[in-house]
Amino acid sequence: MSAEMLRGAPVASALRKQVIAVIEANKVQPCLANIVVGENPAAGSYLDSLDKAASKRGIATRRLKLDEAVTQDELCEAVVEAGRNQSIHGLMIQFPLPQGIERQHVTDLIPSARDVDGLTTESLGAVLAGSQRHTAPATAAAVCEILASDERLDPCGRTVTVVGRSLVVGRPLSAMLTASLPGGNATVTTCHSRSQNLAEHTRQADIVVMAVGRRHMLTPDMVKPGAIVIDVGTHPVERDGKWTLDGDVHPDVEGVAGFMTPVPGGVGIVTTAVLMRHVAAAACPGVMKPAW
Repeated sequence: MSAEMLRGAPVASALRKQVIAVIEANKVQPCLANIVVGENPAAGSYLDSLDKAASKRGIATRRLKLDEAVTQDELCEAVVEAGRNQSIHGLMIQFPLPQGIERQHVTDLIPSARDVDGLTTESLGAVLAGSQRHTAPATAAAVCEILASDERLDPCGRTVTVVGRSLVVGRPLSAMLTASLPGGNATVTTCHSRSQNLAEHTRQADIVVMAVGRRHMLTPDMVKPGAIVIDVGTHPVERDGKWTLDGDVHPDVEGVAGFMTPVPGGVGIVTTAVLMRHVAAAACPGVMKPAW
């Protein structure tokens, strides 16, 4: 057996076309602003990719840069000021933040209508309640978009093991997959790095989502033959003198799984497309809904 690859490009392309159509029809240019504290090469590279993706959809981007020595009060003031700016439709904060700054406190200052990454307490609470009135975390929504792209991947009635409990992926995704909504109604087990007998949980699952942040953690002996495996992990590695990415899933799992997302080229590209949809939805409320 060799798994069928669930490439993100077709899903991302469909989302991109939806966004472009809505922007052109409503004659609006959405704007995404990112608050960046200090110099972070990894964040800079990520933001460069967002700028490129946004430009292809007619979305403007801004970077609001703050000094590494910024205090929590100063950062909070910057977030509040950006949130009041009517020309900004989507607002994000780049992490990590300097030591001593309370991440969730600062994040919760983003107005819910501009929380395109779905990380405020209000947005996360809405996801837990099964409400689709707020934005879900982009990566978790990207996993749902991939599963919704093919009826063979429908989670309804299936057993799912989500490995990872972050607020970005694991916990909100578990809630989304159990919700009594299309694309939900699954039986979900949430595991993490301290779960005992992890292989017992993954081997029983029809769908395994790896979002724990450990390179090649899921090995072939941990997967039920024919299972759907979604790899959210991203680990920079140098191979043959070039930098690329590995995931949380070992490549040999391809010989056991029925379906599998590649890294790179899987969840990541869909996450970016989902984020752009969220920005467009914030700029065109009532016309376009966020993903999920």
